[in-house]
Amino acid sequence: MNILKYKFIFLIIISLDMSATEIKDYVARYSFESPEISLNGIRKLTSLDQGYELSFEAKNWVAKMQFNSNFIVSDDQVIPKGYKVKIKPKFVNRDQIIDYNYNKQLITSLGRNAWGVELDPMASPLDPMNAQIQIRLNLLKGIKEFSIQLVEMRNGEIEDNFYKVIGTEICVVGNSEYECIILKRFREKEGRETIYYLAPKLGYMFLKIIDISQEREQKLELIEILSLG
Repeated sequence: MNILKYKFIFLIIISLDMSATEIKDYVARYSFESPEISLNGIRKLTSLDQGYELSFEAKNWVAKMQFNSNFIVSDDQVIPKGYKVKIKPKFVNRDQIIDYNYNKQLITSLGRNAWGVELDPMASPLDPMNAQIQIRLNLLKGIKEFSIQLVEMRNGEIEDNFYKVIGTEICVVGNSEYECIILKRFREKEGRETIYYLAPKLGYMFLKIIDISQEREQKLELIEILSLG
């Protein structure tokens, strides 16, 4: 067993601290809107025996989507394990499974986009969901400007994403008001921006995410918190 295998096993053993006292398990209802589809679903952050799972499942009478991200956290750093996307109807052709193999030092993708790229275990790129946990951890540490490496779902390229707190705003969820910080993401290679609204009172839980590109605008918005902690 080489040193990289020892390193990953050690990270699993010590990963149960996650700053879990700051980011709590939750179940919440969100709405998702895009030009193609509009539906409500459930997002969950769940503690597992060895790590965590962040999931989102939504459906209506014509479509269903499910996203799952599994990861561990050590020293306030997210370490990815796998990411899965399942979307129906089948003709949409969006199913995809991303696997992080630390033994073979590979990230592989099956489904809609099939590829394989080398994995640097010292700087594992994140997926679109567990990157949100890293964002929350950074903000909890008081970091207002930072970058995160994400794996591109289409081809496995590793991209630097830059984030900066740009303001505050009052967000309304049901009958409750929360002071939110506004975080903006920049992607240098694309004409695209993402705006996040996060509530410090809720451990920087995402209350709204608006993603704008040349092709479409997508929005994820909190409807109600079903359980927290």
